[in-house]
Amino acid sequence: MKLLKPFLKRFFLVAVPILAVYLFAQMAAKENRRSEHPTDVGLGIAFLLVFIFIVMFVAFIADLIIRIRGKQVSLAWMDAGFLLLFSIPITYIGCLIASRDCFCKWVIDTIDLIG
Repeated sequence: MKLLKPFLKRFFLVAVPILAVYLFAQMAAKENRRSEHPTDVGLGIAFLLVFIFIVMFVAFIADLIIRIRGKQVSLAWMDAGFLLLFSIPITYIGCLIASRDCFCKWVIDTIDLIG
């Protein structure tokens, strides 16, 4: 019960911005379909999502450092779990932008196989 409140704070800190981007993407796509000359709204939404992921990644790294310095090991492990979840899409997008040699080929093939 002691870890439930910090977990829920972190979960909602992650879920609310992602849900907001999802709802914005739905509205933007709907309006784009109505337009006489549709544009590429997906690229703007992708940039917004990457920006949100990077900001949250940096915030969780800062929180992880604070928790480690404060010797709050259980909260540090929780932050590390969230960082692991953030590193997957950031790595995937970075590999899509970079070359597909070595590690990036394995990451892209694995995520494409799952999805």
